[in-house]
Amino acid sequence: MRLITNKLALLLVLVVSCIAKETAQKTFSSKSRSEEENIFEQNTNSELLWAPYRSNCYFGIRPRYIDETPFIFGLMWFDTTEFDAMTRLRHFVSDDDHMERFTWEAYDPRLGGKENIIDPENNLNLTIYFAKTHDDSNWVVRVSGKPLDTARNTTTSVVMYMNQNIGPDMQNGQSRLIHISNTDNNENENSLEFTGMSEDLGKYEVLINDNHGKYYTNDTLESIEVVPGCNASRTSHVGLTIPDHEVWRARDVFQSLLTDSIKDIVQVTGEKVEPGLVPSILTLRNLHNFDQGNFHYVQKTFDMREETGFEFDIVYNNLDSKETIDSGKQATLLIDDALHEVNVRFDNHFNIDETDGDKRKFAMEVLANLLGGIGYFHGTQVIDRETVLDEDQFESIKFEHFREEGPYSLFTSVPSRGFFPRGFYWDEGFHLLQIMEYDFDLAFQIAFSWFRLIDEDGWVAREVILGPEARSKVPQEFTIQSPQIANPPTLLLALSEMLTKLIENENNMAFVAGNKMDIEEEEGITSQLGSNFDYIIKYSKIIYPYLERHFKWFTETQKGLIEEYMEDMEDDEKFAKVNQNFVYKWLGRTVTHCLPSGLDDYPRAQPPDVAELNVDTLAWVGTMSRSMKDIAHILELTKDETKYAEIEKKIVENLDLLHRSEKAKTYCDVTLDDEGDEEMKYVCHEGYISLLPFALKLMPRDSPKLIDILTLMSDPDKLFSPFGLRSLSKQDEHYGEGENYWRGKIWLNINYLCLNALEYYFPEVLTGSHEKSALNDKHTSELAGKLYTELRNNLINNVYGNWEKTNYIYENYDPTDGHGTGSVQFAGWTALIVNILRG
Repeated sequence: MRLITNKLALLLVLVVSCIAKETAQKTFSSKSRSEEENIFEQNTNSELLWAPYRSNCYFGIRPRYIDETPFIFGLMWFDTTEFDAMTRLRHFVSDDDHMERFTWEAYDPRLGGKENIIDPENNLNLTIYFAKTHDDSNWVVRVSGKPLDTARNTTTSVVMYMNQNIGPDMQNGQSRLIHISNTDNNENENSLEFTGMSEDLGKYEVLINDNHGKYYTNDTLESIEVVPGCNASRTSHVGLTIPDHEVWRARDVFQSLLTDSIKDIVQVTGEKVEPGLVPSILTLRNLHNFDQGNFHYVQKTFDMREETGFEFDIVYNNLDSKETIDSGKQATLLIDDALHEVNVRFDNHFNIDETDGDKRKFAMEVLANLLGGIGYFHGTQVIDRETVLDEDQFESIKFEHFREEGPYSLFTSVPSRGFFPRGFYWDEGFHLLQIMEYDFDLAFQIAFSWFRLIDEDGWVAREVILGPEARSKVPQEFTIQSPQIANPPTLLLALSEMLTKLIENENNMAFVAGNKMDIEEEEGITSQLGSNFDYIIKYSKIIYPYLERHFKWFTETQKGLIEEYMEDMEDDEKFAKVNQNFVYKWLGRTVTHCLPSGLDDYPRAQPPDVAELNVDTLAWVGTMSRSMKDIAHILELTKDETKYAEIEKKIVENLDLLHRSEKAKTYCDVTLDDEGDEEMKYVCHEGYISLLPFALKLMPRDSPKLIDILTLMSDPDKLFSPFGLRSLSKQDEHYGEGENYWRGKIWLNINYLCLNALEYYFPEVLTGSHEKSALNDKHTSELAGKLYTELRNNLINNVYGNWEKTNYIYENYDPTDGHGTGSVQFAGWTALIVNILRG
């Protein structure tokens, strides 16, 4: 049975038990580790070993944490009835492919799932199933395709490729992948069998078997074998050797080999080719007489003139497993079981009323696509540790002193498989706010993977782009990372949210020293993980230094200059109370952009000044302080808890003392007035930056300024819209101008934080009772309740409505008519709509 837990009290256990894979082995002997810990690690590593972790591919499999000799699998396809077919060869997810749909309908990396792709240009409705055996050692991929229109007389040529990486020690390595035969007892020439050996994975076999489907034929021709080996009526196989670091170029290599074959055919047969032979001409053959290596292409070309289409299975069996998959019927049972269990798990966590339209299907697909974007990346990172930012010019910096460092590994979800298939520090905390509601263990496996990237100085890259495959999807100017550039520390936001709940429930938690926790059991799922408070304490001490270093790095590199204001502001009574050591700015902003803030083109002070201080940087440091305070509390580090509590207190004070404009009644950046006597002036652009002190729960619960925040959010002429809160006030001079990325568009991440903050400050909004509460007067409570209800409904209706019309969720939404904009299938923080829908 698969191990799942979702108790809040397990939070730190989940994080640190992951860390035990490396760090704890150095700190504690195996004899000192509890039986429960060993069970947890073994189950987690097994359950999460195999999945479609190649997020950038429409479908691609690799194992997690197998870095030297992984087995790699990928899928491509195209319609081969026309000579220009290779321009429609699908492999990496791309918005330019104009897919009508590419969607995980149900998915859990522990279990498996179902992905549906509708490709109009290739006349294909493709469904891919993935399921694992209960011991998690073996898996099956079922590829099922049907034509969208049988009258178009198309084919579907599916190209599979697989490689057993040799590893860096190519001389002594024993890893191999060998094609045994094309037959199953000489009965089916289209069934293939491979045997493999990996130093990390052991011995295994790969079987490829058809379930049904008609291969391409043409009754008007005597033969469709245009030259020996080029015959679309049977499965084609070519084995060769490709260096491990070039396997990701499988599409390019395939196109190159096929081009060579076509040129040879033209020389042999002449340029005039019978149209009925085109599918055979576009069938790969071993033209160059390659010796069989570890890399293999398998190509199947099906006639799509019948509605039944085709279906075949790819089975991976570890030969040491007792649960090998040996038949199509057995594969069907595994797939059905996995899909059933995914549905049960979803309903256990998200009880969504199906009577309200098709909201359950919508929510399940959105969550599935977030989970389906989880990838495992391994490789080098390009870093420039020498170039110093010129803070006076505010021009774009050219990082020219870079080098590759690593290799590193990252287990992460991605914002968008088609446009952003890599790790984003800014996005990941929001992803975890969603994932942890479904699977705590999984969420903190991901969190740990990020924590372990924190270097000795405390820095972690804002974009983690590991290896050439990940870099191939990134514009060159964004591949180089600088240790001077920060990003909003949303991982600590997620950690802070969970620690806050843990502390609030501390007296009610079902554990005491020496006693195991009660672990929730779900249908078909039993957890074997138990723990006690001492266990949590022990491993919390392991994670704590990572976070300390990161806090120190962030607050030192992003520290602002207060000295510039001192002379002209010394007589200002309010300014005199400012905590001068706790002021911050984003290092690395330019005249037009502040990429470190995550709110790229959100309007800032013009012209920029070295003395600029940013309210959002300060607010994020407040979140970090709160998180550090909470974990210090868990560890009973009283001195540290007091230290971070004092920092948090000073930051909260500075939000009002330094960044609150009483005239504008909002929070603003500040800078020097270059037109007057260089006194401090507020730079007020009402929008998401103004809301962050509220959204991050840094305002006191009894603050009289809460009413100003509610008024701003509720104003339809400023932030409130029928589709969600605008990122910038409709009345701002920069609204909708320029790049128009964070200048009015509606983003789910900040909208989610605002809804969550409304629940925090006005808990009565969840009960519907708006009588005078302990914290707020009746008028304020009623305003909060109305805002909460309308904002929640607007967000749900708009994201759901776009999905109904287009099959997709989007990066952001237009504030005028609500249509989706930016990257399609942006199942990153937009997936927070599932949390919002559940309420």
